[in-house]
Order: sequence, then C-alpha cells, then structure tokens
Amino acid sequence: MTAIGIIGGTAFKNLKDVELNKRDISHTPWGTPSSPLYWGEMGGKEIVVIYRHGEKHDIPPQSVNTRANIYALRREVDTVIGISSAGALGKDMEVPSISVPQDYVNFWNIVSFYEQSIKHITPGISSQLREDLISASENIRDIPVRTEDIYVQTTGPRLETRAEIRILQSYGDLVGMTMGSEATLCREANVEYASLVTVDNYANGITDEAVRYDHIIENAARSRGALLKIVETFLDQRG
Repeated sequence: MTAIGIIGGTAFKNLKDVELNKRDISHTPWGTPSSPLYWGEMGGKEIVVIYRHGEKHDIPPQSVNTRANIYALRREVDTVIGISSAGALGKDMEVPSISVPQDYVNFWNIVSFYEQSIKHITPGISSQLREDLISASENIRDIPVRTEDIYVQTTGPRLETRAEIRILQSYGDLVGMTMGSEATLCREANVEYASLVTVDNYANGITDEAVRYDHIIENAARSRGALLKIVETFLDQRG
C-alpha cells in the first residue's frame, strides 16, 4: 500500500487546491463510517481522506464511529495521519499553535476491535511518523509547533469542568475527544498512526475567558495554512 490515510478534522476540510474523488462506503462490520473515502493527490503522494465529523461537519465527537472509520481506512492504507483539535491545559502554551503529540492518556470509554476476544495490544503513536511530521514542520515560522505534548482524551459531549481540568493537568498538556481512540484502533489494525493537533483554545478555567466554540473554529482556521503546509511537506518528503 502506498497511499497515505488522512482523518480530517476541523482544520482540514474544503481542500480547494486538491481534487478529491469520492468513493462511497455505506457499511462496515462496525457500521457506517463518518463519510465516504476521498481519493486525491497532495505533495506528490496519493492520499485517502475520511472526514471524522462527516462531510457537513455535523457529527459530534462522542458520536463518531471511530471503529468504522479506521476499518474503512485500513482496507486501503497502512499509514494514517489524524488531524484534530484540542484545548491547552497550561497558560504557557500559545493559542493557536500546532502539536505533534508524543503520547496520549485515554482511561475512559476505550474503544476496541476486540470486545469479544482476548487481545492485549500495547498502545502508542508511531515514533517514525512523529519524526517525519516534526521534520516536515521545521520551516514553519508563522505559528508555534510543539513536539512533546501528551494528549488527554475525554468522552464528551460537554467540555470539562474547572475541577476536572485541574486533575487533567497532572496527566498531560492537551485535552480533546478523539485522538486516543484513533491511535488505539490503528495499533490494533497494524496501521501506523501519528497526529497533528491544532491547539485552538485554553481549557476551561486556564484563563478568565470563557471557552467559546466560535473562537475554536476561528483559531483552527488561523492554523490551517501552516497545517496544510506541514502535511504537504510530509507527503513530499516520503518520496
């Protein structure tokens, strides 16, 4: 397999400069994926894109059928880059920024392909893919790129309370609702996985400003140019 899978999130949609051809996938053994698969070319490399939150970006995080999404991708690719959004768990982080997380915490609502059989995988993020994404981000100057963060996945649909955020600060640097599940399922499916995360807000209580969804969307849009440049450089460097 030579194509690269991309799970598109808030900052990765409406690719005006990339021609994508839709392939409908109505069903998998795990149900219906969030969107059809889209095939195209970027950075001189074939890509297969699935939109985590649907073509209209109307599927909330807690309702994403991650098992169906990963199952659909694994039939076409053996490498996946997940693009997602997260909140900063510390005041020292710049918002917006981009992160290439090194690991994740996902104690809650763990999803698996092996609910009816004994299979104990060792979860994690692909070290080589991380290194490749970090290398691709070296020339990014217009937005900070972080490379040592720990991503903490919560379950949604609501955001976290201030008390919960104080607890989560002892676990990691970012808080989101999707990346850990994708990384775990990719490891189960023998698919290499790493992530690019746009850091689009401060988590509840980190600053005095209330967390607003419209601000998250605005900051994701501000990160979009740099994020696409990293993806394109990453694909170009893979030859």
